[in-house]
Amino acid sequence: MEKNPARGIIPGILLVLLFTAAVTLAGAVTLKGTISVTSDPEGAAIFLNDEDLGLRTNTVIENVFPGIHYIRLELPGYRTWEQIFEVDEGKITFIYHEMEPIVGGAFSVRTNPDGADIYIDGEFSGISDTVIDDLPVGQHRILLTLEGYADYATTVAISEGMSQSLVHTFGPVPSTGRITFASIPPDARVYLDGAFVGTTSMTLDGVVPGTYVVVIQKTGYEDWTGRVDVAAGKISEVVATLTQAAVPVSVVTVPAGADVFIDGSLSGTSPLTVMVAQGDHTVRVEKFGYSVSEQEGFVGAEGGSFSFTLVSMAPQAIEDAQRAIDENRAYRTNKAEALLRRAVQMYEAGDTEGAIRAAASAIASARDVDGDDVPNTQDISPHLHNILIYLSPFLLLILGAGLLVHDIVQHRVVPEVVVDLPSTLREDDMLARATVRADATGGPYRGFVCTVSLDGAAVDYFTSPGTYEVMLGGRSRGVHRFVARLQVAQERYGTAERVVEETFVVEPPPPVSGKGSGEIIDTDARIPGIEALFEDDRRGGAGEE
Repeated sequence: MEKNPARGIIPGILLVLLFTAAVTLAGAVTLKGTISVTSDPEGAAIFLNDEDLGLRTNTVIENVFPGIHYIRLELPGYRTWEQIFEVDEGKITFIYHEMEPIVGGAFSVRTNPDGADIYIDGEFSGISDTVIDDLPVGQHRILLTLEGYADYATTVAISEGMSQSLVHTFGPVPSTGRITFASIPPDARVYLDGAFVGTTSMTLDGVVPGTYVVVIQKTGYEDWTGRVDVAAGKISEVVATLTQAAVPVSVVTVPAGADVFIDGSLSGTSPLTVMVAQGDHTVRVEKFGYSVSEQEGFVGAEGGSFSFTLVSMAPQAIEDAQRAIDENRAYRTNKAEALLRRAVQMYEAGDTEGAIRAAASAIASARDVDGDDVPNTQDISPHLHNILIYLSPFLLLILGAGLLVHDIVQHRVVPEVVVDLPSTLREDDMLARATVRADATGGPYRGFVCTVSLDGAAVDYFTSPGTYEVMLGGRSRGVHRFVARLQVAQERYGTAERVVEETFVVEPPPPVSGKGSGEIIDTDARIPGIEALFEDDRRGGAGEE
C-alpha cells in the first residue's frame, strides 16, 4: 500500500502553527523586566544593544523585553566594558562592573626650588621632585604650592603608555590671587559676587584677596552656590557637581478634562503642567467616552510637551450607562434613565461630547441614586442623602433643646416685690409702717412665701400675693435695714427668688415747746378750770360733814 507523504507533513505544519500561536499569545501577555546598572566609579555612559540611552550609572532601566541583550559602559579614563546578559520576565537583572582605569607612563614633577606640595585633581599626591606612576589617562588638574612663592596650576593630558614630565620654577608672590572654576557637567555659567565672569572650565586671574560668593548655573540643573577664599599668590579651586533639576512638562488634550498619568501615576487632569525629572517618560491620558492614548518621550533640560487628540467612543459610553442602570434596577434610577435618554438624543443629533457627558452623569446617578457620593451597595439608605442621616442626631438634639427651652419659658415664674418705705421716721412715731407688694407672674407655681426682716431678724411672713403693711415703730435711733425676700416654688425647675433691700433712719423726737429756751415758768399760776374743779370738791365735802 502506497503511503501519502502529505499525511505526515500536514500534522507537522499544524503543530508548528499551534506552537507559533502559543508563543505569540504568550508574548502578548509577557511581563517586561528591569535592569539595575551600577559601576565603580559611577557616571559611566550606558549603551543598551548599541543604543545610547542618555543614562549614566548608577541607575535602573525599566520596561525591558525579556531575552538576550548587550550592554556597554564607557567612562573617560577607563577601559570600555561590554557584556551579553539575559533579562528574565518580570524580574530584575543586576549588572555591576568595577571600571578599569587606563594609565599612562611615569609622570615626573620637578620644581625650582624643590619641596613643593603636588595636588592632582584636588588630592595631595606627593612632594617635588618625584615621579608618579599609574596616573589615569585623560585630563588632570595639577596644582603646585610652596610657602613663600606664588601657586602654580596647569592641566596636563596623560596618554596611555607615555611618560611625561612637568618642570616649574616658582616666581615671587604677587599682590592678587587666582581662581579656577570647573563643573560637572561643563559649560556652566559662573557668577562671582553676582557678576558674570565666564563659563566652566575657566581661570580668573588678578583677583583681589578676600571672600567671594560663587553661583554656577546651567540650564536643566539646580543652581550651585558656594564661597571661595582668595589669598595673594594663591590659586583657589572651585569644582561644582551640578544636580539635574526637575523640568516642566505640559500635557494638552482635545477635548480637555482627561486624567493624565505620568509613568503610571495620576498627576492631574488636562490641560496640565507638572515638574518631572529629566529622562524618558510615558504619558497616558484617559477620559470617559474616549479611547485611551499613550506616548513615550524624552524630556530634556528645556522640559517637554505632549498633546493628544482623543477619539470619541460615544456609543460605548451609552452602552456603559445602560449597563450601570441595569445593574442598579433595585434602586430608583429614574434620574439616570432620563439622563440616558438625553445622551441618546444628543448622539443622534451629532453632539458626541454632550452625549458622553450625559452618559457619564447617568452612570454616576445610577450608581449613587441619592447623590451622596456613597455607592448604592454601600449606602446605609440608598434613597436618602446620608448627610440627613448623619445630621439626624444633631437635629434631634437641637429639637429636644428647643422643646426644653420652650418648656422652661412656659413654666418660668417671675417674682415681683415692691417696697414703699419712709427714708426717716421719729423715734416716738409708733404708727410708722412700710408697704410691701408681693406677686408672681408667668407660669404656675406650687408655693409662695415672702419673708420680711428688720436688721436680720424675721418680723413677718406672707404666703400669697398681695399688699401688706409692716410696722416699723419701736426702733431705736440709727440706721436700720429692711429686707423683703420673695421665694416662689415653680411647678418645675426649682425656686425663683426676688430680694429687695432698703434702709431707713430713726431720728430722735423734736424738743417740747418752752423747755430749754431759757423761759421761767411760774408754778403758782392758776388754771381757772382746774381750781374750780378742786373748789367744788371741797364744797361737796363740807356739806357732807
